[in-house]
Amino acid sequence: MEPHGLITTTPIADSVWQLTDVFEFRAYLVVGSARAALVDTMGGAGDIRATAGAITSLPVVALLTHCHYDHVGGSYLLDDVRLPIGEKGKWATVQDHAPRAREQALHDGLIAEDDLWAPAAGRAPHCTDVREGDVLDLGGLTLEAVALPGHTRGSMGYLCPERGLLFSGDAVTPIMCLFFEDSLSIAAYRETLRKMEGLDFDAFWTGHHDVGFSKDALAEFDRAAAYAERDERGMDWVHGLLTEYSGTLHVAPEYQLADVDSPGFRAVIGPYVPR
Repeated sequence: MEPHGLITTTPIADSVWQLTDVFEFRAYLVVGSARAALVDTMGGAGDIRATAGAITSLPVVALLTHCHYDHVGGSYLLDDVRLPIGEKGKWATVQDHAPRAREQALHDGLIAEDDLWAPAAGRAPHCTDVREGDVLDLGGLTLEAVALPGHTRGSMGYLCPERGLLFSGDAVTPIMCLFFEDSLSIAAYRETLRKMEGLDFDAFWTGHHDVGFSKDALAEFDRAAAYAERDERGMDWVHGLLTEYSGTLHVAPEYQLADVDSPGFRAVIGPYVPR
């Protein structure tokens, strides 16, 4: 692992790197022979442009999976930014959430006052629309946009068939978050899981974990989602930073003693349902 200021980089496949910031948010740099792509840009702590530049001198395109502050922060530094068409109109929310994340990071000692904070520019990047089926040719490697709705209505994944990888953002996570205003139902999330089962890839990589997940793991996520659909009780849950967001946490019985921070945990946070 090689440090670049507040961002570290780890190779995960030939010409593919995982980037991690101080919050342990993740982005992925895919380098072809003609240009490179960043799938997501983390929270904005540190210079993602310089980090990518230390790996490649090629032009870099940012492909965002969805418009939440922890995925788009670094895009404020980039010129070529592409956003799923269903995620348009959310930058005001990002510009509310990002300063709150910075204040928390300062409080926790994760960053210093003079560290680069990309969203401080205050002007959202100009974005090109991404639609399902769009293919970005990097030269020898391609990234195809695949709609993965659930976490948000417009969430998009990016499939790299040459490496057998799917970069899924927050479309599938061990603690699946479906409590936002634009989140879909658990049933819709399960449809996305079934769609992923039909895609041609070996592993998918998320926006918040340092390991990839095999396609076989999709069955585990679906079992946890099925339990959440049946569970009428759940537990009250409130977002630690964005306290205006609350939900109901459903943990399937087989995972109730598991380490909640481990990649092997499985839970779903749905809309808040008063008990």
